[in-house]
Amino acid sequence: MSIQETTNRDENSMALTSTTQKPNDCTFQAQLQSLIGLAITHPEIEEVLQAIMDEALRVVAGKRGFLAVVNYDTGEVVIKSTAGSGWTERTKKLRLHLAQETNRGITGHVALSGKPYMTGDASNDPYFLSFFPDVKSEIAVPVIEAEGNTRGVINIDSSEADAFDAGDIVRLESVADVAAFALIVNDFRTRERALIEIGNELSSIIDLESLVRKVVDVSAEVLRYEDCSVYLLDEQTDLLVLQASRGPLKESIGQATYELGQGITGWVAQHGEPVRILDVASDPRWRGVHLEIPREEMGALLCVPIISRDKVVGVIRVVRRRTQSSWFQNNFTEMDERVLTTIASQLGAAVENVRGFHRLLRAERMAAWGELSAKSAHMIGNRTFALKGDLNELRYILNQPSWTEQHDDLISLLESMEHGVTRLEEILHEFRDFVVATKVTLQDADINEIIQEVIAESFPKRSEIKLILQLAKDLPVVKCDETRLKRAFSELIENSVSFQPHGGELLIRSRLTDQSEQSRYRLAPSRQYVQVEFIDQGPGIPPDTKSRIFQPFFSSRVKGMGLGLSIVKGIVEAHHGIIIESGEPGKGAWFSIFLPTQRNESSAIKNGRS
Repeated sequence: MSIQETTNRDENSMALTSTTQKPNDCTFQAQLQSLIGLAITHPEIEEVLQAIMDEALRVVAGKRGFLAVVNYDTGEVVIKSTAGSGWTERTKKLRLHLAQETNRGITGHVALSGKPYMTGDASNDPYFLSFFPDVKSEIAVPVIEAEGNTRGVINIDSSEADAFDAGDIVRLESVADVAAFALIVNDFRTRERALIEIGNELSSIIDLESLVRKVVDVSAEVLRYEDCSVYLLDEQTDLLVLQASRGPLKESIGQATYELGQGITGWVAQHGEPVRILDVASDPRWRGVHLEIPREEMGALLCVPIISRDKVVGVIRVVRRRTQSSWFQNNFTEMDERVLTTIASQLGAAVENVRGFHRLLRAERMAAWGELSAKSAHMIGNRTFALKGDLNELRYILNQPSWTEQHDDLISLLESMEHGVTRLEEILHEFRDFVVATKVTLQDADINEIIQEVIAESFPKRSEIKLILQLAKDLPVVKCDETRLKRAFSELIENSVSFQPHGGELLIRSRLTDQSEQSRYRLAPSRQYVQVEFIDQGPGIPPDTKSRIFQPFFSSRVKGMGLGLSIVKGIVEAHHGIIIESGEPGKGAWFSIFLPTQRNESSAIKNGRS
């Protein structure tokens, strides 16, 4: 039976009844092998479970049936796939509440007992609940996980009395084993995808806040938890400081702290060992200092250390609510612990990379400050020396009896002094821009509107340069500091104009970055980026200077201190973006800026309006 045949079948025309002949053992074993192969190779768990359910109905010659999965949080058994005739949307959405003492039905009884059950006279059965009027026989078997927990139930009914026997239980249990295997494979597949995604993301993210938020979000897909919190060890205070959380603690990010050894979280950080508890409030180490869930609702907890280079740098903590059903333990498994430990290990390496990057950045900044101070002192000193010379000359002229006759000399001195003051102002302005380049206040904005405003303010009104605009419509929102981005864009426009004194062309383009470019420049694959390009027809960047154009004080122009492109780079990186130059020497410069968009696609700006 193929997946295509299963998903496209007409339930009414293919409804199986108890008169259908049951398959022989050889056919049944071959079909089981086929289903196992399907569970391993097919990526869609819903389609795999549907194929398994169809086989379950066929193997016992039933009329209709369903496969339901236990929800440990709510104490419900929820139908995931159905087979046979008579199903409606209402009956497909059926949920059986196991927390109640009575009226749990045969499915609920099997889920709670973990044992198969069969009745040939449904109307007189103490567990039977009637959802279809023609049911006379019913058989149900549990879907058991490797740890021995009941994961779900397969339930089949028939319109004939005494339709099932002990052999049907054996066969249906074999099908249930395949269902359990398929669910386990799907869990592994989900975890593998999440771990790969985290690995890819963490290798490219250099912002600590984005780093821990990504771990919290992806972990939610892997470990069925109520909330997750990440605490990192502050290198100065030795306090565990909350860096990310999904629930109520989100309001305490940067403020909630633990001392080493304080509570379970502090204990894990101090000892470097994981803790996995079913009833967190019963553990003597628990203090309940910062709670993701109200104390009375606290259930299981899993807490693992974040280790980097053999030292603890933080803790990941995940919690679950106390289950509403007294028959199921909503605990974390050993597999959950191994997965979270793997995630913590990846995060530890990434945190070390980020901190190392920022240490290097600080060192480079300090070196740049030193060079900036020396160069600015030299340039300001030269201007000051020239101004002093002009002042001395002015004093000398004014002391002459005939100073009123030296009008032209006085005008020349004043012009020289004005020029000196202007140069000092330019130096101080560029100095200030370099200092504040990375200090940004982020707000949602339309990147196209920013580009158009910069052009109106910065592009020469009567220029011989042809300006071409290619702005993509419906670009997503970018979270940015408009003032800083305008400063960066205007610098690139000014550069292009200055290197094309006799005319040329400047193309300014905005668009979404495609996947190949994101991969080429090692941008986070799960994020979306807006790309802004400045392409001119000037002389381009010589090969021997390409690697230095973003360094402070490097310039091929006489004007300024050589901080322009360094300021642009600082502004772009403060927005968690990147800038690259990919033009060909002799054919023009090509600057591309990549800026991450807002994660929420619904916040996209449509037709240039927010």
